[in-house]
Amino acid sequence: MCDKIMNYSINLFETIKVSEGIKTEMEIDAAIYRQEFERHRMEYLKSKDESELIFTFIFLQIYIECFFHQNMRKIIELEFKPPRDNVCVGWLAEEKRYVPTKIDNFVTIFLTPVSNSVQCNVDVIKDRFSKISSLRNLFAHGHKVAIWSDSDGNSNATPAKLSLSESQLIQSVTETNDLGLAWNNLLDFVLPQCKVLQRVDSFKFLNI
Repeated sequence: MCDKIMNYSINLFETIKVSEGIKTEMEIDAAIYRQEFERHRMEYLKSKDESELIFTFIFLQIYIECFFHQNMRKIIELEFKPPRDNVCVGWLAEEKRYVPTKIDNFVTIFLTPVSNSVQCNVDVIKDRFSKISSLRNLFAHGHKVAIWSDSDGNSNATPAKLSLSESQLIQSVTETNDLGLAWNNLLDFVLPQCKVLQRVDSFKFLNI
């Protein structure tokens, strides 16, 4: 199973130059994280095992974050070739920026001023990304998954424990698809401003 995932999810690019020998670059595609999300989601729906649900939320967020970093970078690299490559150089120099910051910068590279319609989609992406990331952080940062009670008869559950439910999974999937639709709308606004790219379909989000 692992071998199959790696075959589909790692892209290898080789460039041969006489003066430099062979240069190999390896990129882990966002698809590998989407596959892991789907695998853990299906396992959770069959077993109702909370550990599977934890991994489902974690891989969902990692997939979304990787998707945005990867696709914005590819669009910038393809669109801003020499002699307009200064934009690409600047973008790659700041690869570690947080996704919401990158979304703002990505939009303003192509669209200035930013219309209300565009900003509405940007706001949806930021809002949904924040919600999905906050949920992932509960589990990835070691928050307790527990129910407690005391001698007075009081009881409650930690935020992480309360989040481990099928209803939360359904909500997170809905939020993810909202985010994806907003991203696809942004690409439709961006495309007419492109000088090199003729289509953006391959960079669009497919519902999970």
